Amino acid sequence: MLLRASGQQDEQDYDLNTVTADHGDSGVAHSDLLRTLTEQAIRGEWMQLAETRETAGAVMGAQETVDALAVAAAFNGITRVADATGIPLDDNTRAVTVELRANTGIDGYDYAQKSARFS
Repeated sequence: MLLRASGQQDEQDYDLNTVTADHGDSGVAHSDLLRTLTEQAIRGEWMQLAETRETAGAVMGAQETVDALAVAAAFNGITRVADATGIPLDDNTRAVTVELRANTGIDGYDYAQKSARFS
């Protein structure tokens, strides 16, 4: 089952290797700024985030900045719920994301390491 826009194909090439990288142009507009916003929010770096929010508001616009931070917060919460309940990938998702997961290294991402990193 797909959400309204989730099944639409995009002609844009995205570099999915940047998903777990500290830098790199993913093909998404303002990707470095979005990455910085997300990392600072998840790490609780509030003073730095306040400055980055100002920059992002000037570059991307206030609403886009709020949207980006809301998505980062939501995904962080969703991930914690999925991890806490032990929700596995369904068979279809596991099958169609083999290359994506290998390219991004996401299968080797240990939640305990994430907790230590952001605590």
